[in-house]
Amino acid sequence: RRVLILIALLAAPLAAEDAPAPLDPCRIAAEAARPGRKLLDRCDRAIRQPDVPPPARLAMLMNRGIALLRAGQMAKAEADFDLAIRSAPGLAEAWINKGVALARQPGRETEAVALISHGIEIGPKEPARAYFARAQALEVAGRLKEAMDDYAAAARADPDWPAPAEELKRFRVERRKVLRG
Repeated sequence: RRVLILIALLAAPLAAEDAPAPLDPCRIAAEAARPGRKLLDRCDRAIRQPDVPPPARLAMLMNRGIALLRAGQMAKAEADFDLAIRSAPGLAEAWINKGVALARQPGRETEAVALISHGIEIGPKEPARAYFARAQALEVAGRLKEAMDDYAAAARADPDWPAPAEELKRFRVERRKVLRG
């Protein structure tokens, strides 16, 4: 089984736009390659602060979910994305990130594809990353043609990002002549 590259969409821009938080511990945890317990504990304490404005709390929740994904805590990450979806059902990145979490859990690929697709329909800030995430979920589900199409869509959406083109190199299209009698 192929290992998924984590393409979670950071929610930090929400905090930057709506409620500046230059030292947001959840963003720091989300940006860590593999956040440890100490970083996650700081994020937990920050989210529990009563004076955090709702937009900043939403961004922190999304970033904690991403940090939990990177820490391999899929169920906790999924729970954070569920809270984000309930708080802001029009936030495409919440749906996509929940899909990424599910795609990393065996047997949940179909559900992951549906969630990521819903996020794409809403309109993510970074469509290339969303198509890439769905391509990975489709590939894990064995839907290779659709995965290839989404890698191509990701490459078109952000031609300067090399990851989709690299993934496309692994695919080979064969055309066969079909005889009908």
